[in-house]
Amino acid sequence: MFVVSVAAMGQTYSPKVSKDSLGILNGKVDVVKMHIKILELKIKEAEEETNVEKLRLKLMEIKGNAKESADKASRNMDKTDAGSSVDLKSIAKLSKKAKSDQDDAQKALERYNKQISKVEDIRTQIQGEERKLSYKKPQVVYDYR
Repeated sequence: MFVVSVAAMGQTYSPKVSKDSLGILNGKVDVVKMHIKILELKIKEAEEETNVEKLRLKLMEIKGNAKESADKASRNMDKTDAGSSVDLKSIAKLSKKAKSDQDDAQKALERYNKQISKVEDIRTQIQGEERKLSYKKPQVVYDYR
């Protein structure tokens, strides 16, 4: 009998990453998701700031209208005090318009302030998420070969 001895060379697996790398990779994925959430909040903040600017312009226009109608009503009252003929319909109409414009200006100011508070709330959320993110940054550097 002839005996041949063949050395069995088994295939060995050598991992390229450490055993706990799955947890680290999941941590990195969580960090990326938090970055995405922060960026989405910043986009939302920019949209809301655009709305604030639109409301600010509208508010300025409405305030100008209210001031103009109040001046007209005041000038009309001054004319009647100076001895001009009294037209009760025009006085009532101008007073009503001045009151209406003043109410519109007040409503516009309330909408403007409400929009500003929305933007401030979003900024607070962004700061909170950035604070959370600062605690989660993984400190591991990968070296794949």
